[in-house]
Amino acid sequence: MTSPVIVRATIARADRVRGAASEGVAAGRMRLLVTAAVSNVLVAPGAMGGTLQWLWDAPVDARGRPPAAKGLDVIAFVEAPGPGGATRLATRRGQQPYELALADRVRAIVSEARTGDVPVIRSVSNGFRADGTVPGESESQFFLTTADGKPATLVVQNRPGEMRRVLVAQGDIIDESARRVAPETLLWYRLACFLPRTLPAAAGAADPALAKDWRDAMASLGPCGKTG
Repeated sequence: MTSPVIVRATIARADRVRGAASEGVAAGRMRLLVTAAVSNVLVAPGAMGGTLQWLWDAPVDARGRPPAAKGLDVIAFVEAPGPGGATRLATRRGQQPYELALADRVRAIVSEARTGDVPVIRSVSNGFRADGTVPGESESQFFLTTADGKPATLVVQNRPGEMRRVLVAQGDIIDESARRVAPETLLWYRLACFLPRTLPAAAGAADPALAKDWRDAMASLGPCGKTG
């Protein structure tokens, strides 16, 4: 997880920031100083106070007015707070309207991250493709580099009349233990957000069929939506 603190909070007030502190705000945005009461801590390195403050570059309407923020229930992804609860959003989209489905998804991803079982993907190093025994059947295997050096392989299976299967195998043996990549999981995020959309030349892009399987696999994962 990129954010050390994730909380559910209710915005108590949002004051416009002016002068030098408002420099760098994008067009169509207004910088607000948000004061929020924490109602639930999803992730934190230790004990926290009940109030946090952060800057939010809020979108404005056609009249140049920001949304009514007071009373808004949010999930905030923030840095570790300093004295008095001062912090900052971990990314520009670090404040999101609270939704139960979002909170459940965050908890699930945090739980996955804590197990250490999901590899941290760095890149793709090589790949090969083999045709099956019937026309239209094939399997491509792409060897991934990981942060801890342990093997991980992206497997793309094509079978006539069936949806393409995208799986990840961990370990030296690629067998039935390879798992499907479920959307909006930590594994999906690390694949969709940190692998190139086209196969690098060094990984076998000269093979058109292999390169197509890679593109199709990345397209099936979809965009990750990661922002800075």
